[in-house]
Amino acid sequence: MNAENFIGQHNGAPQTMNLMMRNSPATLVALALLAAAAAHPANADDLQRGAEIFQSNCATCHGPAGSPDADSELVKSLGVVPANFSDALFNSREPASTWKVVITHGGPSMGFSEMMPAFGATLAEQDIDNVLAYIKTLGGEHDYPDGELNLFLPVRTKKAFPEDEWVWKQRYTGQDGDNAWKNTLEYEFRIGQRAQGVFEVTHEVKGSQQDFGHFEPGLKYVLKHDRDAGFILTGAAQAGVPLNSGAHWEFLPYLALGKLLSEKWTLQSSGRLVLDLEDSDKSKGELAGVVHYVHTDRGRAVFPGLELVAEIPFERGSGPDRAAAVQWSLIPQARIGLNKRGNIALNAGLELPLNDDYRYDWRAYVYFIWDFADGGLFDGW
Repeated sequence: MNAENFIGQHNGAPQTMNLMMRNSPATLVALALLAAAAAHPANADDLQRGAEIFQSNCATCHGPAGSPDADSELVKSLGVVPANFSDALFNSREPASTWKVVITHGGPSMGFSEMMPAFGATLAEQDIDNVLAYIKTLGGEHDYPDGELNLFLPVRTKKAFPEDEWVWKQRYTGQDGDNAWKNTLEYEFRIGQRAQGVFEVTHEVKGSQQDFGHFEPGLKYVLKHDRDAGFILTGAAQAGVPLNSGAHWEFLPYLALGKLLSEKWTLQSSGRLVLDLEDSDKSKGELAGVVHYVHTDRGRAVFPGLELVAEIPFERGSGPDRAAAVQWSLIPQARIGLNKRGNIALNAGLELPLNDDYRYDWRAYVYFIWDFADGGLFDGW
């Protein structure tokens, strides 16, 4: 969602509403079965009741059909244009759970305008759910994935939901010899209703040597999404363009899945191939899965997660240093929302090898995440 818009767009006058795991492959199998078995219950919201509440509390600022009149004297007096709920992209990209916090506790609760009043004391929770369900219909028929399926960015598991964001990824590897520090800068941008483009560039420092690694352009496309089932499936591919003489051309296709297990638990998993186009022996497959505990709808909070990664080398070598068929690692991590909206956040994790620990002793990750569609760097604090 457009941050500037939401700040003001969920604003209104006081008379109106504006708004893990063990070292075993069985773990991944268990997660997959859990994802398939878990159902995300759909609310039987009363849309008619929601429409009545909207017309009596919200329409003055947001417009009878959810599209505010920027030229009206009332809207001008607010100092900010209320949210345009008829905009399908805006309507779809933010989860209703976030809007529920804003409606219940007012705009400032999520770093938005003070002109958005709190309705928690005047509307019953079911009525708030009803009006939210109605608001979600104002975007009309569209094929944008719903914002409820926008799950936290994990450390290594690929994310299924298409985003508009910048991510600065840092990885520090403790290992025999010189430790290594890798930086990745990633820019993601939505294309149409289901697609996302991405550009990444990597840089690594090891001892006294440093080099840019790869430039990785790519495209992600949502193959299936179902809000009621709490499910999203995406296919993607990136090309690794070498930026130094020692790097090779790579092709990196993957599938990514997101699943709402319950109101507080989410699952993500992905399968990726890292194909070295110049030396196939250096190619590998990767399987990853992560669960997050989402204990609040507030953005400024700490959300723990646990991630399991399996790497399958194409060439295992020979002798005493022969690689395992599957190289396992575990990554406890935490998503740390920095501002009230949570669109500016950190993700910190520590990767520990569960076998073949000659690869590295440990890896520490810190990601800085800025979802710029939800606001600028100085918004929402």
